[in-house]
Amino acid sequence: MGGTGVVGRGDEIARLDALAERVRGGAATVVLLDGAPGVGKSELVDRLAARLADFTLVRTRAPGAGAAPPGAVLARCLGAAGGASSAEVPLLLGTALLAALEDLDRRGPVLFVVDDLDRADPESLGVLRLLLRRLTPLRVLAVLTGRDRPDGWLDLVGAAGGWGDDAVRLHLDGLTVADVDDLTRAAGRRGTAWTVRRLHEETAGNPLHVHAVLAESDLPERYRLGRARPPGTLTAALRARLDALPAAPRGVLEAMAVLAEPASLTDLTALTGPDAPACATPLVEAGLAVRQADETGEHLAFPSPLLRDAVYTGTPAARRRALHRAAADLTGGSARWRHLVGATNGPDRALADGLDAAAQDAIARGDLVPAAEYLEWASECSDDDALAGRRLIDAVRLLVYAAREGDALQHTAAIECLPDSAARTEIRGLLAFARDEVASARDLLLAARDEAPAGSELRARIDVELAYVHSQLGSGEAATAAARRALHDRPDLPRLCAVARAFLAAGTALTDGAPAGLDQLAFLPAGPVDAAPPQLPALIQRGILTGLLGRLDPAVADLTVAARRHTPFTRFLGMAADLHLVWCHYLLGEWDAAGRALEVARAGADQYGRSFDHAALRSLSAILHAGRGEEEAARADLAAAAEHAEGADFLGPRVHLALARGAIAQAAGRPAEVVAALSPLTPGAIEADRVRLLSGWWLPAIADSQIDLGWWDEAQRSLDELARVPVRGSCLPVARAWVGGRLAAARGDVTLACRLFEDGLAVPAEGGEPGWYRARLRHAYGCLMLRVGEPAVGRAVLAQACRTFARLGARPFLDRARLDGELAGGDPGSDPGSDPAEDPGRWTDALSDREREIAGLVGRGWTNPEIAAELFVSAKTVEYHLRNVYGKLGIRGRRALRDRVQMTG
Repeated sequence: MGGTGVVGRGDEIARLDALAERVRGGAATVVLLDGAPGVGKSELVDRLAARLADFTLVRTRAPGAGAAPPGAVLARCLGAAGGASSAEVPLLLGTALLAALEDLDRRGPVLFVVDDLDRADPESLGVLRLLLRRLTPLRVLAVLTGRDRPDGWLDLVGAAGGWGDDAVRLHLDGLTVADVDDLTRAAGRRGTAWTVRRLHEETAGNPLHVHAVLAESDLPERYRLGRARPPGTLTAALRARLDALPAAPRGVLEAMAVLAEPASLTDLTALTGPDAPACATPLVEAGLAVRQADETGEHLAFPSPLLRDAVYTGTPAARRRALHRAAADLTGGSARWRHLVGATNGPDRALADGLDAAAQDAIARGDLVPAAEYLEWASECSDDDALAGRRLIDAVRLLVYAAREGDALQHTAAIECLPDSAARTEIRGLLAFARDEVASARDLLLAARDEAPAGSELRARIDVELAYVHSQLGSGEAATAAARRALHDRPDLPRLCAVARAFLAAGTALTDGAPAGLDQLAFLPAGPVDAAPPQLPALIQRGILTGLLGRLDPAVADLTVAARRHTPFTRFLGMAADLHLVWCHYLLGEWDAAGRALEVARAGADQYGRSFDHAALRSLSAILHAGRGEEEAARADLAAAAEHAEGADFLGPRVHLALARGAIAQAAGRPAEVVAALSPLTPGAIEADRVRLLSGWWLPAIADSQIDLGWWDEAQRSLDELARVPVRGSCLPVARAWVGGRLAAARGDVTLACRLFEDGLAVPAEGGEPGWYRARLRHAYGCLMLRVGEPAVGRAVLAQACRTFARLGARPFLDRARLDGELAGGDPGSDPGSDPAEDPGRWTDALSDREREIAGLVGRGWTNPEIAAELFVSAKTVEYHLRNVYGKLGIRGRRALRDRVQMTG
């Protein structure tokens, strides 16, 4: 099968050659090469690598079996690129990989290949998405191969932000009839035009299947009398080829299949004997294996997972078991357990108990995914049906806790077949939650709690799960009661109690307000970095409640730590930390930071998020796009958010949808639509606890639009409701001053309006500067000053608002502020026809979003390495953008840029 996939790929090779030339010119490019197993992806990359002699080849593949630990693929990529890092955090591995690629780029262009990326661990996949969108101006041609999957990991633009609009997707379909004819001739087989067409029809042009058939029989015999024999499976066809091989290479292939990973020649020698190294060349020449090499030596791997599976399935069971037994002595950790399981021939109580013990150790370390895998294997090896069922239940529970819902849902049928029990009902509830059926999950968990023995760990655990589900449904009293029960019944379980306290705070906030919820979290350390892993759910709640009270900077500190330290203790909470982090940055007027946080969150949600997380994140993306005048993009996000929210049976996602609809209408200057979008979010609506807790998010916007419509009484009621929202920071006081001043001005009370506006400007930035609301206030105050004959004050205040809007990229609001100044006879900036580089209110117009972001950080005194780490780009990329900034603004260096930024705010 060697090289079979290259036949008929002339168009793809030409396209890749053109992209390589583009990379030589300094434009990094990502290519997603997908297709069915055996279609020729690896062979096409082999041919490309042979053509690009001036490129440094960096190539690896995703692990082939079992649950890879977080960052496994990144670690392999880093090793292949010659880099090193002692960190195990995926983001830090990604940063090290970016630095390694930058070092290689100094020598020349780089061909960076990751094969079988569909098998990548979710953490690596998310970080690679971020990294590969930030390669420019490195000379890197990244080629990622793999098969398509239902989760859309290959999408250029998707729930995780995709691989970027500039990425290129090449899909390899089956070969044409002419290509199959070429393969037939190359294999030395006789075939008429009719038999070749029959071969193409039977195999759908898959090169691997074509060669399997060709290896099995001559075409005339296969299609004798026009009637094809029932097509043999690939395994059977491959078995025929393997049987024809000498014993040594056949044994090497079987050992490779058992090892699953790229197998070192050392391990293959240990399993099959001293002839293993000599077998490598004939196997590679036959297309049955590919060579790989790293710092540990030479390895052999299968060209595709399907080929490995076919060899493994076709290996006699006794031979497989013997190889697994031998391989167990060569490996450790998860691989050793897998081999021990593969060596069994029926139930094995001792092995099952050992796997159970290994699972408990993994749980103690917080490694829930490996623990779940051990328990799945233990269930398979158990000689007691009841014990096997319990172990399967525990495995599925861990998968849901670790947000591996897809893996958990695969066991739905097996769970349904188990005898009725409280634990089985609990798992059915968790599986309903995994399907976004939160109300159904509540009902099942309530039933499970009734079935569970009083005082048992199971009952306490169900109470904690119920506390979370009730809080998701906005039922504060029920959430509080469930959390208190867990704390009362099992105070001897510290980890469970730590999570229960988080949901006790959430429930208390829903019923009694955010300050009361925070009082439940007094046990947390003041510094978020000092929080222990079991305390992270409580830290998330503290960040959420602190943000709702308007102390945005402390909220950002808590939420940033929690979002970056995703652990099994926080995975069950989905993307809560990321969602509120984006919102806090938005209110702080840090829209670039909000965009970065959103990008990271969407990458995580693509792997760990549930549908309602996607709905909320796409809604936030719509809000950011709307604020910058990108209505088309905002509406596309809104449509995607609505689609994700369809299956949710609770209010949560619809809150964010309403906010997004309101933001789009607000940016477009359609106040009636703002009111229509946000009016359903009233304290009298369903889930009143949730609506009351979150009302500070939308009351300023709805009151502002009611004023625009002349609905002064309604606006006053909205202001009265806003005044009842608890406050501990400057955010909501500034918002109240803004809309209160607008209402007073609309009613003709200029004195009151001026006092309110001035009070709002004087509010100290306690807990963070509320940049967004302060800019809206300045806009309104400046307009009033121009209207009442104070042009100097009006122009100065409007210019400040314009500078903030320009810094944010809030184009609709910037245009409106300028227009209001011009209509009133003022000039909030400089001459409208002047050079943007010379206009304090408009100089950022000439810059792209990324250039504006980097310029802002330079203005804060950040160094290039600090900026690179913050934005997750290379230092060379920062230099590239800074050169563009200097050219566009007509300035000569860093000091001039810093002065410009600081001068204009």
